[in-house]
Amino acid sequence: MARDGRRDGGDLNVFFVCGAPKSGTTWLQRVLDAHPEVACSGEGHFIRLSAALAQGIRDYNGGLDEVARGVYEGRPYYRPVDQAEFDEMVRGFVLRRLTARAGPQTRWVGDKTPTYTRHLGQLNRLFPGAKIFHIVRDPRDAAVSRMFHSVRAGAQEAATVGSEQYRQTLEGAVRMWREAVTAVDAFAASHPGQVCEVRYRDLHDDPIGQIRQLFAFLGAPAPQVLVERVAAETSFKALSGRAPGEEDPGSFFRKAQPGDWRTRLDAESVQFITESCGELMAAKRFAA
Repeated sequence: MARDGRRDGGDLNVFFVCGAPKSGTTWLQRVLDAHPEVACSGEGHFIRLSAALAQGIRDYNGGLDEVARGVYEGRPYYRPVDQAEFDEMVRGFVLRRLTARAGPQTRWVGDKTPTYTRHLGQLNRLFPGAKIFHIVRDPRDAAVSRMFHSVRAGAQEAATVGSEQYRQTLEGAVRMWREAVTAVDAFAASHPGQVCEVRYRDLHDDPIGQIRQLFAFLGAPAPQVLVERVAAETSFKALSGRAPGEEDPGSFFRKAQPGDWRTRLDAESVQFITESCGELMAAKRFAA
């Protein structure tokens, strides 16, 4: 099995989609998945499986060592599972999951899991050269979206300014945004050309242009008629059944309106976010 972004040396390429929570990763997944030659699924959380398997392998290796010392005088029949063998096991599992939805036309397979921002080094070890998509949203809007997501999950006061749930949700959203963006920036700096970063606002304001660039980064064909069809199929109206900006607090696709933070956050919250994320916001061109 090939150890680059391909399967068995063939023409099936692997990629991953990540971003801070509530930054538009699901939307980006839908966009990529709408291409007839791309299968982008979510959320596989493959690193979670890898971590559990790693613990099992450590226990297994410990058992082998114990038997070797107690029965075979330190000369076991089986060597411990090493990193290369472990990676091969995980890589095979991931590929089988990724290709479950692949059809005869599929040339690119990927998975969207927001928390991959924390594990890009491990993903790159498993699939060297695999392309990474990172969607970044204004942290103020990401925080508001996180609040309403928490309300839907049962934290009824998460969007109520001044409540303890509001404070905790805001602080958590800001921390996760800063950690995600910092981690991806660091990976991109050491892996030139491997990361495609798209801003949520740009995808919202110019879906045709951004979708064309996303497909170009993969190397997938992007004729105008296809790009326009994908843009239409993955628009807010198509995904939610509502006009752009029309809000439904109970929907996963709540509003999708950049700048919504201006009517949702109090001045103290805005100041906290800008003080916590100011340099990164400036680097990503998020205006105050």
